[in-house]
Amino acid sequence: MFSGARAVLAAEGDAAASEPAPARFGERGQVALDNLVGLTVGGGYLGPNMSAGVAYDNTWGATGYTGAIGFTRSDIRGGMPGTASTYSARSSTAWISPSVDVFVADRISVGATVGFSYSAGEYDVGGDDVGTAPDGHAYAISAVPRVGYAIALNEPLTVWPRAGLGYAGLRADYAGHYAMNAWIGVVDLGLVYRPTKHVFLHVAPELVLRLARQKGESGVFQDNRAINLGFTGGLGILLNS
Repeated sequence: MFSGARAVLAAEGDAAASEPAPARFGERGQVALDNLVGLTVGGGYLGPNMSAGVAYDNTWGATGYTGAIGFTRSDIRGGMPGTASTYSARSSTAWISPSVDVFVADRISVGATVGFSYSAGEYDVGGDDVGTAPDGHAYAISAVPRVGYAIALNEPLTVWPRAGLGYAGLRADYAGHYAMNAWIGVVDLGLVYRPTKHVFLHVAPELVLRLARQKGESGVFQDNRAINLGFTGGLGILLNS
């Protein structure tokens, strides 16, 4: 009887030893769907700020939700400084911004984040000395290809730095026509935590360089350069792992 039990245990041990080790993050053929749901603080070059068509330095790099699909709505009301007038602005923005990376070789990834958004707003400036501003809308498109290199730490942690260069464009009609074209360079130093085989959490500080050219109703072009240091974090899915 004991010999039979030993044989069973030996067979189980041999089966466990023959099982392949779990694939590490970054092995060839894996596909990472990054930032399906996430947050950004001062970064998010394709998140709610860029997708919402923001083009001014004082609002570029907003803090809020980002992800592959999103919708935001804002309602701002207040008084006009130095006047008896009031001001209100209501806007809604919907966007889609998938982020995909493919490991073409062990540790080496090639990917991109692309985005499209549409926003509409209602504006009202009350008071006899100020007229009512018309409603408006805007849309933005963006695409940033990138390359990355996964550096394995103790499983389930991996460092995943990436660098990319891409384009973003905006067209808006708010009391006049407005356009912006921008080149965007991005470097991030990501940390990946994989609690399960197909799910990972990705957090990263990111440095974003923006070189933009803006054109307003006057037809005059204005160049705008900005550097933002931000932080993003989100949930991803790892395929073929």
